[in-house]
Amino acid sequence: GYDPFDPTPIKQFGYRKYDNVMTALEFERLNNATGPTGGQILMKNGKKPESVAIIHCVGSRDKNYHEYCSRVCCMIGLKLAHLIKDKTGADVYECYIDMRCAGEGYEELYDRVCTEDGVKFIRGKATSVTDQAISDEEQGKLTVVVEDTLISKMLRIPVDMVILLTALEPRSDTEDVARM
Repeated sequence: GYDPFDPTPIKQFGYRKYDNVMTALEFERLNNATGPTGGQILMKNGKKPESVAIIHCVGSRDKNYHEYCSRVCCMIGLKLAHLIKDKTGADVYECYIDMRCAGEGYEELYDRVCTEDGVKFIRGKATSVTDQAISDEEQGKLTVVVEDTLISKMLRIPVDMVILLTALEPRSDTEDVARM
């Protein structure tokens, strides 16, 4: 088993500061038919998001937290993007370092999300999430600041919801289980 990384120490992503910033596990609960919204993807104000950013590698591939890749996050991100597009039709942005889609059917899902679903991929690690608007387009939104390394340009992406794909950590009771 594993424990999910708590992104609270990574202050720049606004986790627990902004209402509509959540981890992938929290989003899964929201999206679940037995969840608090009956499986509807809704923001805290009860409305469907029109735009969602998915930020990869939060707490993983990071010298300050965990240097390793958790290996499943890219596929989780693709699955969530597909679900969001299917249930809400929202614009979805995936901010990633690189896509690691090694496994049966994984590359096909990546291609489907890119082409059929129209998810927008931005290669680069997001640097922050803010509610401080610098343009009319950003008013009332969360803005993801990310460097697009393919075009060597800083981008500001206004969205309604942000999902953090957090690192997976060894269970806190791993040593006890190993002794059993």
